[in-house]
Formats: sequence, structure tokens, C-alpha cells
Amino acid sequence: MSATLHEPMTLAGFLAWEEWQELRYEFDGFQPLAMTGGTVAHDQITFNLRKALDARLTGKPCRPHGPNIKIIVDGRARYPDAVVACRPVAPDATIIDDPVVVFEVLSDGTSKTDLIDKN
Repeated sequence: MSATLHEPMTLAGFLAWEEWQELRYEFDGFQPLAMTGGTVAHDQITFNLRKALDARLTGKPCRPHGPNIKIIVDGRARYPDAVVACRPVAPDATIIDDPVVVFEVLSDGTSKTDLIDKN
């Protein structure tokens, strides 16, 4: 019996691969993880969060972003529900390099991943 061993994907390899994907993926440091759809409740919470952050940060150099912008942390690529960046971000950027705060809305189905793996 033979088994095929696959080398773990690198972050650089993931970022290049992800550009060509129709769906959105996160990267756990070893392999791509398909992002699943959310619920209306989750969407409403994240919308309200970004709206409140935007109102609070009006006139300040910091801006809220998310959920379609990724962050890179410890060799992993994640799509948080919201992040705040205090430096200008290019309009075509897909990564926030230096967020000052990251928000993840927990749900029953993803709380273990959100609290343990992503944290």
C-alpha cells in the first residue's frame, strides 16, 4: 500500500493560489479552509458593528474594514468580521497589515475555531 504525502502549503503559495479562486478561503498555516456561508443574524451583527465603529471613528485617522479584507497573523490568513486600521490602506489592498483591533462574531458552529485556533 502506498500513500501520497503532500507537502503543507506555504503562506506565499496560498496567497498566490487564492487569487484564482472563486470562493473565499482562510489559511490555517498548512492548508486552505473554505469559508462557509453565514446567517442573517451574523450578518446583521457584523453590519451593526462596522456601522458603530465607523460612527465612533469619524474624524479620526482610524477606519473599520471587513469582512472581505484578510489579516496575516503567525503564518495564517484569516478574514475577521471587522478590523480597525489606523494607517492609510490602498483602495486595492486585500490585506490589512497592521490592524489595531480585530473583531470576530462568535456562533455556535464556529466558536471553537474562533476562540482557540484563530485567537
